[in-house]
Amino acid sequence: MYLEKLEINGFKSFARKSVLEFKAGITAVVGPNGSGKSNVADAIRWVLGEQSIKMLRGKKSEDIIFSGSDKKARLGLAEVSLHFNNEDDQLDLGMSQIVITRKLYRNGESEYLINNQKSRLLDIQMILAKAGVANTSYSIIGQGQIDAFLLASKEDRKEFFEEASGVKPLQIKRAQALSKLEATEENLQTVAIQLSEIEPRLNSLTRQVKKLEQRTDLENNLRTSQFKYYGAAWQSMTRDWQKLNDELKKAFLNEESAKNQLQTIQQEMEVLTKGQIETNKYNDEYQSLIAEKIDYNNKLTDLKIKQAAETVSQFKEKKNNLPILDRNVLQKVLEKIKILQQKIVTAFASGNLEELKKLFLEQEQNLKDMEALLIVNDKKIEVIKEIKPLESKTDTEIKKILATLESIDEKIGVVRLKIQEESNKERQERSQIWESQQKYQLAQQKFNQATNSTNSLRIDMARLETHRDDLMGEITQELGQNFLDQSAKEIGMNESEKSQLLMEINRFKHQLDLIGGIDPEVASEYFSTKERFDFLSTQINDLKDSLVSLEKMILELDKTVRAQFEVSFKIINEEFQKYFKVLFAGGAAKLVLVKEDLAIKSLYNDNLKEEDFSAEILAREGLDDEKEEVQKIRDRLNTNIYSGVEIEATPPGKKLKSISMLSGGERAMTSIALLCAIISANPSPFVILDEVDAALDEANSVRYAEIVERLSNKSQFIIITHNRATMEKAGLLYGVTMGDDGVSTLLSLALEGAEKYTNR
Repeated sequence: MYLEKLEINGFKSFARKSVLEFKAGITAVVGPNGSGKSNVADAIRWVLGEQSIKMLRGKKSEDIIFSGSDKKARLGLAEVSLHFNNEDDQLDLGMSQIVITRKLYRNGESEYLINNQKSRLLDIQMILAKAGVANTSYSIIGQGQIDAFLLASKEDRKEFFEEASGVKPLQIKRAQALSKLEATEENLQTVAIQLSEIEPRLNSLTRQVKKLEQRTDLENNLRTSQFKYYGAAWQSMTRDWQKLNDELKKAFLNEESAKNQLQTIQQEMEVLTKGQIETNKYNDEYQSLIAEKIDYNNKLTDLKIKQAAETVSQFKEKKNNLPILDRNVLQKVLEKIKILQQKIVTAFASGNLEELKKLFLEQEQNLKDMEALLIVNDKKIEVIKEIKPLESKTDTEIKKILATLESIDEKIGVVRLKIQEESNKERQERSQIWESQQKYQLAQQKFNQATNSTNSLRIDMARLETHRDDLMGEITQELGQNFLDQSAKEIGMNESEKSQLLMEINRFKHQLDLIGGIDPEVASEYFSTKERFDFLSTQINDLKDSLVSLEKMILELDKTVRAQFEVSFKIINEEFQKYFKVLFAGGAAKLVLVKEDLAIKSLYNDNLKEEDFSAEILAREGLDDEKEEVQKIRDRLNTNIYSGVEIEATPPGKKLKSISMLSGGERAMTSIALLCAIISANPSPFVILDEVDAALDEANSVRYAEIVERLSNKSQFIIITHNRATMEKAGLLYGVTMGDDGVSTLLSLALEGAEKYTNR
């Protein structure tokens, strides 16, 4: 794998798209100060994921976008792409070419792409880490950073050497595992909190569900008992109803038979009583004639009283010498006539014929008495005879009434004869009617008895149907409408058993009342809560297993990293000593690992076996102070046995060991020796060196160029330099210039083909 091409567009001074193609070996980038050649190194560092604007020699993110000049407007986008040749599939991605692109817009939005597909920075870092490339590693040495290794703290140097030893992918995995471990612990705490919140509710629901189950059992027992009890009661009620219904049907038949017999006797009596009807008809006619005669007699009486009054009045006018009529006596007679007339009306209303005859005779006598009062003596009679009373209208009416009365008397006589004849016939039929009446009375009595029996049965049936309806309503309320269809089977049961069942039913109802009403949704909530509780419990177990697995993996990675680091560090130390002697033509130098304090180291047990570790992790659950033990294990996971790296360098002819005592040139050569040692021990696919040889004199520059030339067989070098010796070793040379528009421009030259120009 090697860097094949770099495309820059809008990054810093490269306002126009510029392309740098690279080959294996050494590529040199040259140009005057301020032309923008260091921007090439910054572009590569930026596309590899550099987040520090300070490392890119800027103050804010938009500083890396071309800011414009007097002749060219500023741009809104900076874009850099790195093309890697991966034909050897070193990255194990199954792709022959990898293109990593980074874009930044002036509004602050940015994106990463891998082969034009949006990606995460972490994915890019993992790919580069597999290849041994990182934006902060020895692969990119920026301007003025050559002695940063020497001036850095021992802890920073250790991080640098860890990256140089090729354990960066393992450290990324370790960091990811540690991040997962912390997230898992947070999830474990969250799940534990949720579980602690759910558990009381689950306990409450469990109790309610048990009550619900108990209630269900009681309801089932109650329903079974009710089914038996009401089934027996309904069957008994049905039998009683059927029996009573049969009796009622028989009673209806008996009543109908008695009624028919009664009607037959009644018809016989109607035939026998036809003659009596004729007699009644003549009696009615006789009564009518008598009433008519009485009416005319009353009228006749009134007319005669009126006639007497008129006669007296005439006597008074014509004969003054006649004796005075005794008016009081006459008045009394008149009152008797009126009273007798009232009695006649009453007797007629009662139908008493004998009394009527007697009253008529008495009335005639009263009339005669009244006439006698008018004759006082012979003289008076003679006077009366001499005095002819004036004939009046009253006399005419009296004559008409007398004629009418004679006609009525004749009719009465005829009717009396007919009544007599019918009475004779009636006497003959009376005996037969009496016998029929006896039969009728017996039939009527029998009919009444049948009717009474039917009515009694009807009352009993109405009462039974009322009880039946009540029982049906109770059954429907207790057992539902379909029970009556299910209770067709005969259930034999005596009264004692029914009483026992009724006691059981009341006992079950009482127990249900004690339990009280429970929401049917409790069961559903219980199962959902139980499911959630079991899920969280399973999650807790899974998270604990994950913790054990992650902690084991972290410790295993630590062992692997430490072992690989120690091997690589030993090789780098040997190479550092060799290159130091080459650059300084003698002297001595070495790298020293600084170990942690024994107290801290004790946390890290090199001899800890996997089964002991698992047992130790799992034993936390039985500890009283679990948090303290967890913290100890976490400290162990976050602690390394080495705390840093010290550098000892003694140039020839000197006794100095501290690098702070070296001169600027000596520090630069020491740093170059260390850099070459790292490249030799763990070659990177490519190395960017930005004027690292600036502080070297001509002799040391030649040595430096020769070392880089030898190392170019292991790594691809892209060197930004002013050094002629370095340029001579380059196979490809790029020149960077800047015009008056402030835009950097590239010029390229392949030195293998430049010989033909030198021969001219």
